[in-house]
Amino acid sequence: MRLAPVLVALALSCVPLVSSTASAQELTLEQASALLDSSSPDEVRMGIESMGLLGSPGAVAPLTARIRRGLPPELLLTAIDTLGILGRNEAGPILFELVTHRRPEVRLRAVQAIATCRPRGADTALVTALSDSSPAVRSAAAQTLGELRASGALESLFLAFDHEVLEAGPAIAAVARGEDVPRILAYVGHHPFTTLRPMLLTLMTRADLPAARRLEAVARVSELATPEARALLEEVVNALAANDPVRRSATDAMNRISL
Repeated sequence: MRLAPVLVALALSCVPLVSSTASAQELTLEQASALLDSSSPDEVRMGIESMGLLGSPGAVAPLTARIRRGLPPELLLTAIDTLGILGRNEAGPILFELVTHRRPEVRLRAVQAIATCRPRGADTALVTALSDSSPAVRSAAAQTLGELRASGALESLFLAFDHEVLEAGPAIAAVARGEDVPRILAYVGHHPFTTLRPMLLTLMTRADLPAARRLEAVARVSELATPEARALLEEVVNALAANDPVRRSATDAMNRISL
């Protein structure tokens, strides 16, 4: 059987031979790295997939180098997803580069990978992505900032929410401090309740916020006295511990609203 060029190179360099029928899970990191240099897209894919299965921190550097040398569109997405699976903050530099890629699907995958890799400097890259031309990228960036509790991005998240990036709402509530609560509650009555609901739910169920501030939110929602407000308060009640004063207040407020 004629060996592909990359397999010949592996044999000559005394790396254990990878047969043409080898599966991705059978490769070592060294073998998988060598496959990334193949001229065969199938072999490159096998190398990338093997690195994801191995889960080795050492896979970040060869994947980064291969991405920078260029990959076909589908393989580039696979490589980004693999970096996300590895979840290493060393992947930050290449992911930050990809957040500005010309193709929106690449930018989206890069933002999603940042969410699992949590690299230093993620806030800056994600704030930039909040103004991306793609709605999907903007939404993913807002959601990821919330997941990362990026408090330094609060003003950018408020601006994004004001520009109809609705996913910025829960992110605002996730990173807000107690003193920010009145600013959030100022939206009530000025925006459709359906767009505010996820933000208000996150706010009222955050155990790390002062209870007094969360009680302000309960009072403001109860003032609406609508079935939608009652349903939200019921969800708050179900989400909080029995001894939480916010739960007791939400229960009382919910019971005062007629069905």
